[in-house]
Amino acid sequence: MNGRDDKILGVEELAGFFGVTNQTIWRWCKAGKIPAFKIGSQWKIRQSDLNKIINQKLTRKQEQLPPALF
Repeated sequence: MNGRDDKILGVEELAGFFGVTNQTIWRWCKAGKIPAFKIGSQWKIRQSDLNKIINQKLTRKQEQLPPALF
């Protein structure tokens, strides 16, 4: 997905997706836990950046699993 086609998500969308409050998303943005940027006073997050973080966490979790028996 190139930058022109990348969906930009707002705080409310992310809060609903993660099941947390808007304030939690704001804290994550301010702390740098998710790659976000501001347009005016509103935090925005690219969907592709969010997907990268989720994929990295899934990959790390799979690497930590014990080998399958079968």
